[in-house]
Amino acid sequence: MQRQSTAGLLVLLFCAALLQGCLASSGDANLAGDGFVDENELVRPDPDVYTCFMHNGWERCYITYVPASVNASSNAPLIVELHGWAASAFETRNHTEITTLADEVGAIVVHAEGILVDNSTINMGGNEESWNAGYCCADAVEFEIDDVDYLREVIAQTVEALPVDEDRIYLTGWSNGCMMAQRMALQASDLIAAVACTSGYLSFHDAEGYSPVPVMELHGFIDENQLYTNTVNWGLVDENRRNLESMQTGAVENMYDWAAYNGCEGALPDRNEPGAIYSIQGFTNCEDGTEVALITVHAGGHNLYINDVCTPDFVWNCFGNQGLYDTNQLEWDFLSRFSLADRGEAAA
Repeated sequence: MQRQSTAGLLVLLFCAALLQGCLASSGDANLAGDGFVDENELVRPDPDVYTCFMHNGWERCYITYVPASVNASSNAPLIVELHGWAASAFETRNHTEITTLADEVGAIVVHAEGILVDNSTINMGGNEESWNAGYCCADAVEFEIDDVDYLREVIAQTVEALPVDEDRIYLTGWSNGCMMAQRMALQASDLIAAVACTSGYLSFHDAEGYSPVPVMELHGFIDENQLYTNTVNWGLVDENRRNLESMQTGAVENMYDWAAYNGCEGALPDRNEPGAIYSIQGFTNCEDGTEVALITVHAGGHNLYINDVCTPDFVWNCFGNQGLYDTNQLEWDFLSRFSLADRGEAAA
């Protein structure tokens, strides 16, 4: 019995020594709140944990992804990606796989989350995450949520906590998120270097205080949700879109709206690039060195990303692009050409 006890004690001591060695070897990754401090003294947020705060009486949350290549002395671009209606921050990150691009280009990515009101009684879209992008969508519009100010705060917190290049803050998003990204361009033009998003158009047109922002939108020609030409089908069932302004929208109209806001020269686009899978039209001679572009995916539906998101409830959010093109790369090729500093120089 004594030999068994001694042997057991030795085993415990051996395991304790191994554990101590493991802890010592991970001394450069000390936990710090919801993240950890790396060897460069950068507090890295846990990409799988929400950061939440109270904003105008609502709890609002977001998640942050920081590539391994970013350290405390970096000056990294920031991409804020906004989900579509009825999605979430985590679902969107998995759907678009934008973190793969982030690793390649060294960009910090934030996925902010729209408002979700439990037990909402609105006729369509309640009890699901949404953004107040203007006439769309759902609870965010019904409760008059100030998502512009919320996103400003998310960006401010990220800039304070991480090594962000404040001249390279970009917005992207899908559907309702694309609409919200464009509203941010219009109402936070002092902050946003450029916007590139998919399957949504501007649904808010108060441009007071606006200064030109480069904007690109990708839209499927056979989009069954945000129609390429207008939203008349939604206007029949969604009271938020039952107005003349929402009826007179579409991908091409949206391009011309932004051309007008950005003071682009010419009555017709001066960029025309045909292609078998998609074509690109746009205006390149705009105020402050900005541009406007529309990528029309000829056989594209509402989901222009590589991954399918087929569900019984949301049939329009279905088949992806089957790898025919890289949506994230198309957006980054546009976004990365612009910075607030360059716009300031062009304006001067």
